[in-house]
Amino acid sequence: MVNCLVPVLFVTIFAAVIPASIILPMLPFIGQKYDATSFQISLLFTLMPALMIVVAPIWGKLSDRFGRKPVFMISLAASSVTFVIFGMADSLDSMFAVRALQGITGGNVSIGFAMIADLTTHENRAKYLGYGSGATALAFFVGPVLGGFLMGSDLETFTHATPSFLAAGLSMIATLIGIIFLKETRPGTGRTSKTTTEDTATQTKEEYEAPRVPIGRIGLALMIVQFFIGGYVSGSDQFSFAFWAQGIHNWGPDDVSFGMAAMGLAYMVATIGLVGPLAKHLGDVGAYLVGTLIDAIGLTILIFSTNVWVSVAGLWIAIIGIGIWNTVLFGVLTKVSPEDKVGYMLGVANGTSMIGRVTGPLIVGSFFLDINLNLPFVVSLVLVLVVVANATRLLLIQRSGKTA
Repeated sequence: MVNCLVPVLFVTIFAAVIPASIILPMLPFIGQKYDATSFQISLLFTLMPALMIVVAPIWGKLSDRFGRKPVFMISLAASSVTFVIFGMADSLDSMFAVRALQGITGGNVSIGFAMIADLTTHENRAKYLGYGSGATALAFFVGPVLGGFLMGSDLETFTHATPSFLAAGLSMIATLIGIIFLKETRPGTGRTSKTTTEDTATQTKEEYEAPRVPIGRIGLALMIVQFFIGGYVSGSDQFSFAFWAQGIHNWGPDDVSFGMAAMGLAYMVATIGLVGPLAKHLGDVGAYLVGTLIDAIGLTILIFSTNVWVSVAGLWIAIIGIGIWNTVLFGVLTKVSPEDKVGYMLGVANGTSMIGRVTGPLIVGSFFLDINLNLPFVVSLVLVLVVVANATRLLLIQRSGKTA
């Protein structure tokens, strides 16, 4: 039986991610309001994940050593403060500084996923990590909707203060939820709750069974590379969407926010509704391959369609695909990691993903957008096809009984 803390974790992760999802759609318009170049806007977009590259493994290692809950709560509370400061910022330079602070304090989501891994077995881990990703996706649906209503459609009257203060309040609510309802999940830290200890004892045998996916050192290295690709594709597509929608179809700030909300909804459908059933019936590697194929099909539709709504539908299909394969990949990682290093390995994976999220928008903002607004999605498709090839390789290796 899955620990009763897992649903509380979903709520906490949901409340923790909403603030960042409120801010994200505003960044291109903040940059335009302060006459920033496309490269400066890409820096504003990527500075937070760039710092998370460094701090995510550190947050994870701290949670391995001192317990998940205290580190989780410190990160959440600190994030709340940074959103208040961001709302008060009135220059591009000050916003760069605050985005850096948000990156330093932004280790909470990877810790939340480590807590889910603590409380689930190998058999159901992909399913419940999918639910955790679904909570994140739901936040990326709700946040942009809230931000869109608060920002309005007129760039001249656009303000970032009110959405930022709302984000700060929601981040503090997430902190309070965690403080009141969450218990420690990390065995051996001296803070483990009675309930968690009992559940861990009943799961010990299953937790140490051999993982379903036979992965050696080379396979693990390739897995980390795929976290980079997943981050690159997600970051590039998300960053490019605002410019693509505004430049080709004249969408305003609220339209872009609502579009991003729909992308979050698509990701939620993938992670909550599809990951569990696919992993159950096809296995981790089969679900991984299906996700990569869906991603590739969606990007192909987006690139080659001449109708705006068909193109948008293609992007949403691609989001569903990456939601599937990226979530399954995290589940596999927790299964092949040593039990005392799950938090650290998830931090490394998140950090690697963040490198991709930084690299994608930087390259797009520096080169691709000046060439063609569809070019970022073409590059994403090429990278996803590389992942399709690797997923096919893994499936063949698994069926042969060898080690990747």
